[in-house]
Amino acid sequence: MADQTREERIRQRAYELWEKEGKPEGADLRFWEQAMGEIDEEDQRKNSSDKRAAGA
Repeated sequence: MADQTREERIRQRAYELWEKEGKPEGADLRFWEQAMGEIDEEDQRKNSSDKRAAGA
């Protein structure tokens, strides 16, 4: 996953969310924003655990 950009990860997650919801029309922004929030949360958790590991 390290070779993917943030935007690529968001795009993939948004697509997965869209498919999971039954591919509704006109909901692209909602899925993009949800995916962006999830990716940012994952990155934040990873960064904080990396900092703890570096300080250990």
